[in-house]
Amino acid sequence: MRELELWNVGYRRVAGVDEAGRGPLAGPVVAAAVILPPDLDQHLLAGLRDSKQLGEAARERFYDILIRNAESYSIAQASPREIETLDIRQASLLAMRRAVENLDPPPEFVLVDGRDYPPAGIPGEAIIKGDQRSVLIGAASILAKVTRDRMMLAWHENFPHYGFDHHKGYPTEFHRVALELFGRCVLHRKTFRWVPDYERNPDLSPVVHSVVKRARYLTRIEDIEKQITELAALPLAGKERYYLEQWLTFRLEDLRRQARDETPATVDRGGRHETLAAEYLTRKGYRLWERNFRCRAGEIDLIMNQGTRIVFIEVKSRTTSHFGMPYEAVTPRKRKAIIQAAEKYLHDRGLGEGWDIRYDVVSIFAPRGQVPHIEHFEDAFRVEEELR
Repeated sequence: MRELELWNVGYRRVAGVDEAGRGPLAGPVVAAAVILPPDLDQHLLAGLRDSKQLGEAARERFYDILIRNAESYSIAQASPREIETLDIRQASLLAMRRAVENLDPPPEFVLVDGRDYPPAGIPGEAIIKGDQRSVLIGAASILAKVTRDRMMLAWHENFPHYGFDHHKGYPTEFHRVALELFGRCVLHRKTFRWVPDYERNPDLSPVVHSVVKRARYLTRIEDIEKQITELAALPLAGKERYYLEQWLTFRLEDLRRQARDETPATVDRGGRHETLAAEYLTRKGYRLWERNFRCRAGEIDLIMNQGTRIVFIEVKSRTTSHFGMPYEAVTPRKRKAIIQAAEKYLHDRGLGEGWDIRYDVVSIFAPRGQVPHIEHFEDAFRVEEELR
């Protein structure tokens, strides 16, 4: 990685810089700059790459890791009006320069993704496909993308008919049709293709306004499903019908997601118990490295660190003792799967000699309405015993 070369020749504070939001039709372009300590445990960032290649959950996880461990980070933006005035390329450079200038302490060298280096007055270089050559640039990409997505989610509350919560301002077919029907809003970039020159479309059928207004306040899944069925009988133009079908489907997905969150499944309860175990062990001096590492061999619930020790932890919970205590569910077959998954983890993260490896079990007995009882079994099983 490029930052390793710079650290090796004496640079201490190297910043990675990247932006998010050049392609959307709406919202600002957001840039992030981040300085990570050279001695940061590299396994914490294993799998980090350009934010566009990661799912939302992975981006959120890395975002939390980065802001906890960064020596300094800064996020800045260029507004839609600045984009219109400067063009998107110059606006992106402006946002990146602002992010670099806001770093405290300031960097000694700056690595920027792309072809252009912002006029920041600090030594640096632009790297094409920089996320593949610099962890710092990849980290900046995560910070910029997550921040911008959160902005668009917030603005969705003010402009719900555009669907910003789903496409974040990018030119999806739904977004383009919404623009044609409703016109632009203050977030839209007037100079971009597909953004119309009107703010309201006088020819839009009042039926569309009526359905959108009514559906915004529907809070039951069955009511939205009924509204979708009733569309067939409404006098609508082709694009109006397409728009309403898609918009109501988005609303339906949101309500279903809320229902799942409010009525968690068994796996969600397990997730809460894993969080409880992680918090318990953190109070005992462990540091959380990763959760729910998966590979073909199996899954590891928690991977934690204590000095030079890496601890692979299986979390088991039960609400009744009818089938035994939780720790009794860690069968020989399960233990072998954990060991094989741990070996895969160590190989993928490049963690070779010098580490003490341990396998623990956390047992949580949580009868309904009672305070959970937690037991931590250190060194619960060993490789040489399980694989002989």
